[in-house]
Amino acid sequence: MRFNLAWMVAVLALIIDVGAAFAQRKPSVTGYLQQGYQIINSTLGGPYLVLILKKDAAVVLCSVTTATGETAECQPIK
Repeated sequence: MRFNLAWMVAVLALIIDVGAAFAQRKPSVTGYLQQGYQIINSTLGGPYLVLILKKDAAVVLCSVTTATGETAECQPIK
């Protein structure tokens, strides 16, 4: 039984570690602003603040949850 418990703990630790790595890679408005992007437009749409960010020829559309202030999603559009 001990072997199974140790194996399960190791697998859970690996899953949590991989999940944290993916969570850290999620693009955010803050990350884009730190890279020099500028907000060129914003619109309030329901529970989201939608921002369009631009740097040189790159344009990104980001949604921010107004209740928490967290970036919900960012997608390159150009």
